[in-house]
Amino acid sequence: MLPILKSEFRKLLTIRSTYVIAFITLALIFLMCFYFEGYKGNTGTAASKLTGNALQELVGQAAGIGALFVSIIAVLFMAHEYRYNTIMYTLTINARRTKVLLGKLITITIFGVLFGLAVVLFGIASYYLGLQFRDATLPAQNFDALTQFGRVAAYYAGYALVGMLLATLLRAVVGAIAVLLLLPTTIEPLLGNLLLKDNAAYLPFAALDNIMEASVIKGNISTGTALLVSAAYVTVGWLITWYLFLRRDAN
Repeated sequence: MLPILKSEFRKLLTIRSTYVIAFITLALIFLMCFYFEGYKGNTGTAASKLTGNALQELVGQAAGIGALFVSIIAVLFMAHEYRYNTIMYTLTINARRTKVLLGKLITITIFGVLFGLAVVLFGIASYYLGLQFRDATLPAQNFDALTQFGRVAAYYAGYALVGMLLATLLRAVVGAIAVLLLLPTTIEPLLGNLLLKDNAAYLPFAALDNIMEASVIKGNISTGTALLVSAAYVTVGWLITWYLFLRRDAN
């Protein structure tokens, strides 16, 4: 398994898009946390008003900005194998498809968690830098770092796994990214408003966003419930994906 993991990390970290998307993410985080929240303080949020919940809200905002981007990285990581037909070489070198898929899952999960933590820490550092330029002091914070970072890790792991799941099923960059963009922003809100009402919080992306209490769909659920619901969706989705990955032709 170790050679497979080394190979998969090498693939992920030698794709130019990984670094381009990471740079865009950090640039947006810096703009929001340093300029709007820290330096200007003109957004009306707890972070800009320097309340006791400033860091907790800032972590949620920073995490929300980067979540979609980690999904796109996961999509490209998997879909490029099919786009450039390198999947044939991958499966030829490693005959057991289950091990190949497991290696990819472990790789993207580790990357997603580390990326999420890096995004949040960068956001906090940018915020404090902005406060220095603003000549403002943050009061004592109601901030449980272990809990917040644990939620970030689960949130980003979930988004990374969903992105790779869509890429494995659809085998197309455009299709997978289109689903990532449309489901949480258009389809799920419509289902919530028209049919499910308060139960819309149990939809896949709504539940995932509720891990960070960032869902825009009404009927929010607790973090624990959101974790269980998201884990159930991801598990069932990957069981189906694993079966299809074993049965379908590589190309």
